Amino acid sequence: MTSHLDTTDLTRMQRGGITAMSSEHALALFDSTLGSGRPGSPATWVTAQLDLPALRARAASAALPPVLRALVPPAPRRAARGAQENAAGSLARQLAPLAAQERDAFLLELVRRQVAEVLGHPSAQSVEPERSFREVGFDSLTAVDLRNRLGGATGLRLTATLAFDYPSPAAVARHLAERFGGDQAGRGTAGAQTVPAAGAPGAALEPIAVVGMACRLPGGITSPDELWHL
Repeated sequence: MTSHLDTTDLTRMQRGGITAMSSEHALALFDSTLGSGRPGSPATWVTAQLDLPALRARAASAALPPVLRALVPPAPRRAARGAQENAAGSLARQLAPLAAQERDAFLLELVRRQVAEVLGHPSAQSVEPERSFREVGFDSLTAVDLRNRLGGATGLRLTATLAFDYPSPAAVARHLAERFGGDQAGRGTAGAQTVPAAGAPGAALEPIAVVGMACRLPGGITSPDELWHL
């Protein structure tokens, strides 16, 4: 079933916390599960060999899939938030003295390094700045992996659709430049653009405005009132 996987695929799996198994080992685990009487239980059983240090590293960066969080609890929210703020401040200080062209090159190299790691390439030099993520084999899983890595490296809160909204390393780098202050970064006055948390000192006390909402109701119901009387 996995004979088609190459070294890049196996490296990506191991980085995600799942290590390769020999066919003999995997079949032995299947036999053990079948012989235990567990297949009839409501749970779904998966035979896998986990790399706990890799899982802990992913938990520390809040990149651990929900299905594995019971095995390796994620870092406390306060600690994760502090690490994120430190990363943003550190990168902003590195960008501050750079001219605009140097800043853009710095951010592009940062993005290319992360893309190379996601794809299992040996170096960032193999990542073409203008080549689309789709062309180089990105899917939804690798797109989220890239978002998580860039979020950890920059301290910014990035959307899960980052690789689709900005479909190349160069486009992502330009987006990061805008997030870190646009042209001001080249004049040494940049800082990561942050939004104060609700209730924090200095936060804008604006009410939340609901601008729209929608839902699909069952049984031909066309309004919340009809649903209430159902």
